Amino acid sequence: MRRRTFLTAAAAAAATARAGAQVPNPLNPAQMARQLTLAVNVPLSGSLGQFGAQVVQGVKAAIDEQNLLNALGNVVFGIRPLDDQNSATISTGNVSVAAADQTIIGIIGNLTADVTLGTLTQYANDTFAVVCPTVHAVALTQRGYHNIYRLPTRDDVAGRLFATTIFRKQPSTFALAVTLDAAYGPDVAKGFVQQAKADRRNVGTVTLPANAFDPAAAAQAIVARSPDYLFLCGTTAQMGTLVNALAAAQYNGLYGLSDGFFSPDTATQYGTHLQNAMVFADLPPLNRIPSIFQQLTDLEREVSQVNALIAYGYAAAQIIIQASRRTNALTRYALLQSMQLQGNFSTLVGPYNFDFSGDPLIPNLYFYKISGSNFDYVEPAIRNGFVV
Repeated sequence: MRRRTFLTAAAAAAATARAGAQVPNPLNPAQMARQLTLAVNVPLSGSLGQFGAQVVQGVKAAIDEQNLLNALGNVVFGIRPLDDQNSATISTGNVSVAAADQTIIGIIGNLTADVTLGTLTQYANDTFAVVCPTVHAVALTQRGYHNIYRLPTRDDVAGRLFATTIFRKQPSTFALAVTLDAAYGPDVAKGFVQQAKADRRNVGTVTLPANAFDPAAAAQAIVARSPDYLFLCGTTAQMGTLVNALAAAQYNGLYGLSDGFFSPDTATQYGTHLQNAMVFADLPPLNRIPSIFQQLTDLEREVSQVNALIAYGYAAAQIIIQASRRTNALTRYALLQSMQLQGNFSTLVGPYNFDFSGDPLIPNLYFYKISGSNFDYVEPAIRNGFVV
């Protein structure tokens, strides 16, 4: 090409640019979506790995649903699973890893109470809003941190709700709350007994040694006190054998059960002696909630079976996403501020808002009756129109 021709073409291109024509830039930053990431700090290996993986499944499904609905938006959400191996030390290190990733705005976790409690300080130091999908322990929201938000009903409150919703309607001359001296159970029993006594009911507590648990001896001691109602506060794995021992000791009264018994093993292994027993759970009957029909349908396409861990992982992600979108929070500090502003959140497992400590402002439970080998839904503790 001659130099004159080249200069003429260059001049023409410059004139076109001055006239306002622009060459399209396929990587124009203004047209690119910004990614915000939710970290999930749960065990993904070891004996609890399968349960942590279910929480991750729920979080991922909620994120996928949000991104699908927001296909033309300027923010997309991602997930970063972090394996805490059910260790507070590793969990704390994971928080530092998350803090180094500027896209991570909030954390969902942990799976167990002791690991979560051991990580609280690090969560606060790094200004992370943390949504806890599984921890019932009273201590979680009693240590003065204002960045922790619990989804399940606190243990002592659950005991009180059982007393006001179920036990208040039961004929009983003497009831016993039976528990082990373990991490889970005593606070449920305490709440139940406190509320029942406030209602002027005749109740007491039996606390059994977890490390030297003898079902037959325990059953004999319980039956000797002549109760006609037993509220078992623990888990099927820990206390299931007590049910058979009580039957052998000729106990024929009524049963109430804490949510640690809300598992298929309870009905299949001990259902013969627990017919019509009432058990509470945090998980509502999802198929009886019209407002979540489409969400539930989409979720069921992604997972083989929706259980409590998947559902509460999904709900935890929904809360963080809603808080971020509500105030356009694009950093972890901005998200924490948004969460602290309170407000209502609509989730797969029910409506939420939180009190100053991070507990649900209006906690709820759902009650089921053992019938054959099934759990038949009966009623909620709080009727709010969510379940029909």
